[in-house]
Amino acid sequence: MVSNIWVAAADNQVEIVKSHIDSGAFSANSKDPNGYTPIHAAASYGHILLLKYLIEKGGDINIQDTEGDTPLHHVEDLKTAKYIVEELNANYKIKNNDNQTPAAYIEEENEFPDIAQYLISLAHGQPAANAAAEQNAFIESLPRPGNIDGHEIRYTLENETEEDAPVDDEERRKKIEAILNSENPEEALRDLVTSAVREGFANYNQQQQDEPSLKKRKD
Repeated sequence: MVSNIWVAAADNQVEIVKSHIDSGAFSANSKDPNGYTPIHAAASYGHILLLKYLIEKGGDINIQDTEGDTPLHHVEDLKTAKYIVEELNANYKIKNNDNQTPAAYIEEENEFPDIAQYLISLAHGQPAANAAAEQNAFIESLPRPGNIDGHEIRYTLENETEEDAPVDDEERRKKIEAILNSENPEEALRDLVTSAVREGFANYNQQQQDEPSLKKRKD
């Protein structure tokens, strides 16, 4: 008896999976009564080539079963987890019906600590990377130092101590680490940059407003 598409996917019976899909009766996203798909099966058993085929056939790597679990919730080896996230661009932040991300779900099961650690590192590292990219993009958008329309543009680093003493590297490093290790480093960095920019532009605008009045007095 020919196995159904879900069993075939779990057993890595690629030709049988293909025959079911080619028949038009099933798709990569076909769900059994529990919402389980061939993608869930292939992910769970680490069949990477089959996963690649299913996604090429229109499969949704973020598809959820009746419990809200994505294929990433049920992955059982690190190589497959990395392939799903890094090659198939799975969303590792999706939560199931118990409000658990794949990282939280796998960590609670305590069977695959290497996978849990990998997914947790993504959750902590990605926002910081995005924030750093945003900050770099913002810096690149600023005017270049020099004389522009009669105004001297320059950028300096200033500390916040009362005596204007230089902040040592260790203190600066601790401040940066505190931001990057916070619950929302992206927001913290954005707030820091936004605050500095607003202050800088406020000072610049004030100078612009003062200049006409000075010229008027001279006339």
